[in-house]
This record gives sequence, structure tokens and C-alpha cells, in this order.
Amino acid sequence: MKALQVSKESIFKDKYQAVLNGNLMLNKRYTLGKKIGEGGLSEVYAVTDIYSQYFEDSRDLVIKMPSSEIADKKDVAAFVYSEYSLLSSLHHENIVKAVDFGIDEDSNIPYLIMQKLEGDLLVNIGLHKIDAKMKRNLASSLYKAMVHMHNKGIVHADINPTNIMMGPDGYAQLFDFGISQSIGTKKRFNLAYKKINAYNPIYTAPEVFEGKPPSRKTDLFSLACVLYELYAGELPFEKSSRELQEKPLSKKQLKKIPLIQRSWFKKILSYDPNQRPEKIPSCIRFKSYLDSCT
Repeated sequence: MKALQVSKESIFKDKYQAVLNGNLMLNKRYTLGKKIGEGGLSEVYAVTDIYSQYFEDSRDLVIKMPSSEIADKKDVAAFVYSEYSLLSSLHHENIVKAVDFGIDEDSNIPYLIMQKLEGDLLVNIGLHKIDAKMKRNLASSLYKAMVHMHNKGIVHADINPTNIMMGPDGYAQLFDFGISQSIGTKKRFNLAYKKINAYNPIYTAPEVFEGKPPSRKTDLFSLACVLYELYAGELPFEKSSRELQEKPLSKKQLKKIPLIQRSWFKKILSYDPNQRPEKIPSCIRFKSYLDSCT
């Protein structure tokens, strides 16, 4: 029985490798190209869609697949579908668009087809290269994306510079909803392996480390960390947000933030989530904040 199990695993790995090598077309439609990115749970490749080719549709697409470490898990299809389900309910220019979901009939590999984002990852752009206008556009993009998500009842749960694509003008798009959640939904995709390298330890709110579920407030905390780093040139702590329990934001740190928004940053970057506001500042207030940034 054990030998049979090993044989099945071997067959799956052979099929999985064939897909990666471009020798196997998923559902007789999608062929993988160059690898674009990877994380703890997934890999992203450029992809060719024969339907798009036939109808002369020139849009560029990517395919997101589970990494080889989890690809043969029995519930991996639910993991991939959960991201598709959330993304397909979001329609915003600052959020990556989902195009298709499928499970290959031959290899049983689940996949998610998305638009290809143009630009550079924020994590790869030197802060000295981002001028005032780009900062304003970036901050505005992220705020608008978050408002749309939260209005739809969706928490991203992993906002950080590796999940933000920035164009040359500074406008950004948010992606990687692999561990995102829909607030109030009874059906959850609480897969054990989702905890592996799930959260970026630098930008994650301190209560998440204590086992509390991500929320709108944790999203706002992560976004505030990204924006603080954008304007101050450094994080509000050295290595982990848990440091804020002993060393909350000082007056010296807050002086690096435009005066009109210092109060908001002080509250939103509180160690205690009960001290944080639940909503994003209004558009008028935010516009004043952006206009005050130089």
C-alpha cells in the first residue's frame, strides 16, 4: 500500500514538473512561460492563452499556481479558489483583476489566471527614487484600494511592499490575496499550511502574532507602516511591530510625518488595536494630507 502511495506521488510530481517545463498545457488552454515571482505557498508565471491568441486578444496574463510543497495537498484547490472568489468580487483599478480559475483535468493542478501588472514591486524601488508626486499617487492608490476592499467586507491580511506594484507615475496596484479573508463569511478556508510564511513579520499588526484573526484594523496598521516608511524613510520600529508595546511612536518620529496626519499615524500605529480608528480618513482630509507632503 505504501509503494502504491509513493507511486501516485511520483506520478503527480512528474506531471507537475511537465507543466513547469512547458510540456503540458493546462486544460488544453494555458501554457506556462517565464517565472515572474514566488512566495511561500505559490508561484507566478507568464502564461499563454490559446483562446486569447485565436481571438487576437493582446492582453498579457499570468498564472498563479500552488508551489510544489503544497501542490499535492487534498485541499489545495480550495486554497486557490478562495483567492479567486475574493478577487472576482473586487473591481477596482488599484487591485489586480482575476480572469479565470480552473483545475487541470490531467494533473489536478488548480490555478488562478490574472492580469499581468506593469511596473516594479515597491520593495525593489529605492525610496530616494520616489518623488513627492509619486508618493501622493501611491498613497492615494492604496487608500482607495483599501476602501473598496473593506466596503466589500474583505481583509487583505498581508499588505506590504512585496505585494504592491507601482507604475512609473506612482499609481499602484495591490495583489496577492492568497491569505485574505471575507469578514462575516461562514465558510472559511483555514488551511493548516497557510500559516507557513503567511504573514510578513515586519508589517504585520502585533495582535496577529498573538493568534488573533486579521481585521480591517490590522490592514490599516500594515498600510500605515508602508506609508510611514515611504515618508520617513524608515519603519516606525526596528524589526517587529511588537516593539511598539515598550516603545510607542515618539514625538521625534511623528515629526517625520506631515503635521495634519500625525494624530492619525499615532493612533493607527498603536500597539493596542482598541486605540486604533476603524476607518480611513475622509477624501477631503486625505487630499489635504497629500497636498501637504513634499
